[in-house]
Amino acid sequence: MENNETNGQNVMQAARPADNGTQSTLPNSNVKKEKTGTKLVVISLICILLLIPWFYIKYMISDRDNTRRQAKNEVTEKWGGRQLIKGPAIKVNCSNPIIIMPDSLNINADVTTQQLHRGIYDFTVFESTIEMEGTFALPKTEGQKLNDNIAKSKCTMQIELGSLKDLSDNPVIEINGRKIDNQYINFNDNILEWSYNPEVLLEGAETKYHITMKLKGSNKLSFMPTGNTTTARMHSNCATPSFGGRFLPTERKVTDEGFDAEWRILAINRSIPQVVSKSQWDNIRSECYSDYDEYIIDGDNIFSIELRKPVEQYHQNERAVKYAYLIILLTFAVVFFIEVRRSNPIHPVQYLLIGIAIMLFYTLLLSFSEQLSFLVAYIIASIMTIGLLSYYLGAIMHERKIGLLIGGILTAVYSFIYILLQLENLALMVGSIGLFIILTIIMTASKRIEWYK
Repeated sequence: MENNETNGQNVMQAARPADNGTQSTLPNSNVKKEKTGTKLVVISLICILLLIPWFYIKYMISDRDNTRRQAKNEVTEKWGGRQLIKGPAIKVNCSNPIIIMPDSLNINADVTTQQLHRGIYDFTVFESTIEMEGTFALPKTEGQKLNDNIAKSKCTMQIELGSLKDLSDNPVIEINGRKIDNQYINFNDNILEWSYNPEVLLEGAETKYHITMKLKGSNKLSFMPTGNTTTARMHSNCATPSFGGRFLPTERKVTDEGFDAEWRILAINRSIPQVVSKSQWDNIRSECYSDYDEYIIDGDNIFSIELRKPVEQYHQNERAVKYAYLIILLTFAVVFFIEVRRSNPIHPVQYLLIGIAIMLFYTLLLSFSEQLSFLVAYIIASIMTIGLLSYYLGAIMHERKIGLLIGGILTAVYSFIYILLQLENLALMVGSIGLFIILTIIMTASKRIEWYK
């Protein structure tokens, strides 16, 4: 028996190849280097692949915003749009028509806002009672030629609105205490116009006017300060006003119940002469109607008030999605460093799933922000995304602490991004400083990795 065992061991030893130092297997360090390099290339390709959902999300945000705009247009078409009131003014229909501005214009506006619903969207509309009173007097600097033109020509008085269809009642117009019957008022091209006898002006006296209108509208109410001296007082229940145009209120008080504001504008503050040709007047009028998107570019000669709750969720979503790749790169970097240091390989498909989960955050944010405030939507979407990634990474790395670590890092990143979204003017500076700090942390962590081992 002993001889047989000895013979078997001799046969097995004879069958082994001789270790002569010529074995051609690669060292483990070279294999790891090749795998690490290949993994970095694959991760880079995954980042490029994630551009597809990124562009789709940007398109979806734009499309949802367009849907809101279409709903807004339907509401404003039926209720009333933005209102711009120009005048009153006297038109002298001579061979070269001229426009005379009032000597004084006093405006009192009482504006009541309410919310109209269209699908998932809310829109602010308003009803207003506007009183305009003041006087007309012939400018003494214009000379006898103006008087002659007035005496020889037919004169009318007019006032222009944003849209005549938005009048909710017949206007009440009084000239020198005499009421103008509505049948003598011409309604044409958003202009109210009626005949005017200039005898009082030619005698050197003042013409007094008093106009009361009830207007419906939405978004914005604007006035042109045509008076040599223009004063305006406005009261509204809107708690989120935005004052615009060239002239801001001299006094304002905004509370949760509404606001009160006052303006005082002199002729020297504006670029409208007291007497202008019709062509000049048409140019001044047209400047006020320059539109960009849904907003009015306020001209040099108007003051306005936005009477609506700011709609910022789509703007905030557009800004948020710009930081998507920053979050993806930081998350991939953290996961890759942990993978390298712990020698716990993560499959490229798992990296892809991580990237998709991060992209899904922005669809969650968009959908929630349409129903809730942006802050609440951001918190909910962040908790859902961070919770999913923490659970998933802790599971695939077989260590719960790693999932909690990555969850903490993502919480800090998403909090930092939200702060950037709120800093309109300082976003670039704060973002640059934050990225510098993050890069410093990554460089500090990466120097401990021996890349060639």
